[in-house]
Amino acid sequence: MPASGIFATSITKIRDTITALGLVAVTDPRNARPMTCLIEMPTYTQFTNQVADISVVVHILATPPGNQDSGDYLMTTLDILMDSELAITGGTPTLVVIGAQELPAYDLTIRIGAKR
Repeated sequence: MPASGIFATSITKIRDTITALGLVAVTDPRNARPMTCLIEMPTYTQFTNQVADISVVVHILATPPGNQDSGDYLMTTLDILMDSELAITGGTPTLVVIGAQELPAYDLTIRIGAKR
C-alpha cells in the first residue's frame, strides 16, 4: 500500500520541486546513485492544532573520490536548490554510505509545515 498522509505529501512536494529543477530525486536508498538527491524519511518536532513542523534531510550525492569535481557539483547543485521555493534551514558537506561505497555528499535540512 502506498504511503499517504501529511508526511507522504511533504515528501512528494519536495521530490516534485527537486525534479522540476531538472535534478534527479529519489526516495528509496536502493535507487540512490551519484548525481541524485536522496530524500530521507521525515521527522517532526511539533504537532499542534493539526499542524506539523516537519523536517526532511536531503543528501545531494556526487561521484567519488571527493575531489574538486565532486565539490563543484555539490556546490552548484546546492545553489540550484537554494534558489528554489524549498525552505532550506541548514546544510553540511559529508559522506554518505550507499551499499559499501562512500559518496561525497551535501546534507540539507528542509522544513515544511503541513496541516492535517
